[in-house]
Amino acid sequence: MGTPVGVAMSGPSMDDAGGPRQLYVLYVSAAFHGAGVGLALLKAVIDRTEPASLWVADPNPRAQAFYRRHGFVVEGNVTVKDGVRELRMVRPAGG
Repeated sequence: MGTPVGVAMSGPSMDDAGGPRQLYVLYVSAAFHGAGVGLALLKAVIDRTEPASLWVADPNPRAQAFYRRHGFVVEGNVTVKDGVRELRMVRPAGG
């Protein structure tokens, strides 16, 4: 068995603003950035045919750019949890 290089998890939206599916976590080891692991994990946990949402740390330009490339847009809601500012991003079905 190999060494894990990333993790992703999704489930029902916690606040229904972006649809029924929410990306809870997507993390890829820095050594594997740009190798397609993030996209493979995203596809594994969220079907492009369903709307989806996520919260992303701000600033986190690398993650925000990744999500924009894959159809997510900043929706406008902002929250601060434990001193971390987060932006809500959403993607329509087929986005």
